Amino acid sequence: MKLLEGDEEVQRMVYGKRPQLRDLVERVRREIEEIHGHDAPSVIASERYSLASRIALEASTQTTPKRGLAEWFDMATLHPISGYAFMLTVILTMFYGIFTMGEWISVYLEGAFGILKMVYDSLFQGALPSLFWEGVVEGVAAGVTIALPYIVPFYIALSVLEDSGYMARIAYLADSAMHRIGLHGKGFIPLVLGFGCNVPATLGCRIMETERERLICAFTATLIPCAARSVVIMGLVARYLGFGWAAALYLIDFALIFALGRIAFKVVPGEPLGLIMEMPPYRWPTLAVTAKKAWFKLKDFVYTAFPIMVLGNLTITLADRLGFLKNVQSLLTPITVSWLGLPSASGVLLIFGILRKELALILLASMLGTTDFSAILTPLQMFVFSFVTMVYIPCIATISVLIKEFGYKRAAIISLSEIGLAIFLGGILSRIMSLLGLG
Repeated sequence: MKLLEGDEEVQRMVYGKRPQLRDLVERVRREIEEIHGHDAPSVIASERYSLASRIALEASTQTTPKRGLAEWFDMATLHPISGYAFMLTVILTMFYGIFTMGEWISVYLEGAFGILKMVYDSLFQGALPSLFWEGVVEGVAAGVTIALPYIVPFYIALSVLEDSGYMARIAYLADSAMHRIGLHGKGFIPLVLGFGCNVPATLGCRIMETERERLICAFTATLIPCAARSVVIMGLVARYLGFGWAAALYLIDFALIFALGRIAFKVVPGEPLGLIMEMPPYRWPTLAVTAKKAWFKLKDFVYTAFPIMVLGNLTITLADRLGFLKNVQSLLTPITVSWLGLPSASGVLLIFGILRKELALILLASMLGTTDFSAILTPLQMFVFSFVTMVYIPCIATISVLIKEFGYKRAAIISLSEIGLAIFLGGILSRIMSLLGLG
């Protein structure tokens, strides 16, 4: 049985003494898979559970206790119809709440920094104070007014879903859909993690059984809009174009992931396996646990991203004053302006955005000299810029994890393919929206 299940330790122990058994085991394994249509380990596990269930039924007396409210609610949220309706309601409500709260907080914080700037200008004059404000203070202000209002509610909502036990239900409901896009059923768990950060999502692909599935899962996980990408979508598209346009961006991204999954499903031989996971009971999230989980996710942004934002903002300010940015912008103009229809400054932002995704939006505010993006960008440019940022190469932390997990060659293939995909589809999207008169 262990040989049929592919137990490596037993294989080394038995085949070392009786190598002639290998052909017999392989032949029986193929027969099992041809009869049942699934891999031998899954068939054996299924039969083992079935046998255990029959023994339990014969040796015990079954009683049917009255279902409580919690049981009824659990059944409803796992139902093939009401479960999906509830899941979509929860997800849409979560993102709409994040957008509404983030926009409200952002407006008040921008007003506070506007007052602070007037006081600063009245107290300090000259080139050096101006450089300090534009290079340092505006980097901090952009992070506080653009990133934090959306990241903090997002991480709190994600922690509530995890602590309540509903995250496991989302993974269960999405299992059949994952099979349709050519990924292993367990692959939805890393994809869910990707909404918070692509780094743990890439590491989470280790739960996949084969190297092929781990690679496909990691590639699709890096396309999931993480919290940093959501900052760009919420702070630019949702705020100035409306929540519906932001939802459209997410739908386009999901359709892209679906298409890539279907391609992998057709090209790579083999069938995805089933999902076996523990279903934790529902529980009320506690304030202390939710706060700790949210802070655990947020502290990386506070300790790592903020210094990078300030340093990147200062670097761009200095480079702009020294005239270096014009050369970079001119070099990338055929891509940014001619193909994507974006301002020439966007080329610099896409380069620096590799450090942190939300840095692209923050540096955009720095280079344009305002956080009122509607005064500088057209709706079409906002939408295309957000799309390219969403699909474009992952941040440097994700790239380093890809190198660690799959090596330099595969990490380079994933990164370069996403660069090409973002630029190619961004230009196509810009032309389609222009023809349709959108934006």
